[in-house]
Amino acid sequence: MPIEEKKKKKKKKRGRKDKWGQPLPEVVAGEEEDQEVELDDGGDGVDEPQDSSYEPNKVVISGMPYSATEDQIRSLFKDIGPVQQLQLSKFPDSGGFRGLAFVSFQTQEIAISSLKLDGSKMGNRFIKVERCRLDPRRKRKSEFLSEPKKVDGCFSAYIGNLSYNVTEDDIRECFVASNIDSVRFAINKTTGTFRGFCHVDFADDESLEKAMKKNQVELHGRPMKIAYAVSNRH
Repeated sequence: MPIEEKKKKKKKKRGRKDKWGQPLPEVVAGEEEDQEVELDDGGDGVDEPQDSSYEPNKVVISGMPYSATEDQIRSLFKDIGPVQQLQLSKFPDSGGFRGLAFVSFQTQEIAISSLKLDGSKMGNRFIKVERCRLDPRRKRKSEFLSEPKKVDGCFSAYIGNLSYNVTEDDIRECFVASNIDSVRFAINKTTGTFRGFCHVDFADDESLEKAMKKNQVELHGRPMKIAYAVSNRH
């Protein structure tokens, strides 16, 4: 019994993980060769995790110099494949680049291939390239919650899926046909960074309805998600 318990403890400590930190299934002694054959049977040569916890065509690059430009970031992937969309993360107070970017490609295959650049040197820094995880909270909201209903007397709207470099002027210009009282950006209280959505208070119902018609209209290359604001008082 003591010997078997020690073996079990050793197995738990050695928990195998893939390059993205995801746990791999335990391999019983003598079955390693069979499992390798199964992994190679697909013929694609990529040992990527087949789950829904990642955005399929998107990667995150971190650790870049603050002086890096969009052109320099795109040039990193010139031998991998064309960049379909590039989102630079910036400090909300200064608007300066914070060394973090999200890169979207046309296919998942290109995105996986770009991971070979992990550890590459950019300027005097070594960058990190990894798959972009889905926010499980955001996924639950989209899957299980219905669209918010309009609240009588409330002229506010939720504007989501915004680029991290969107400004208040961008929002006001986008809804120039509406009378806006205020724009309230959602800021992470711990990091001080923009969370990718805001609430806009309109002066009247007509202005609110005009704004609602812009749902899925692109702003800075991203389709906005517009919905009636949910009142905190209920």
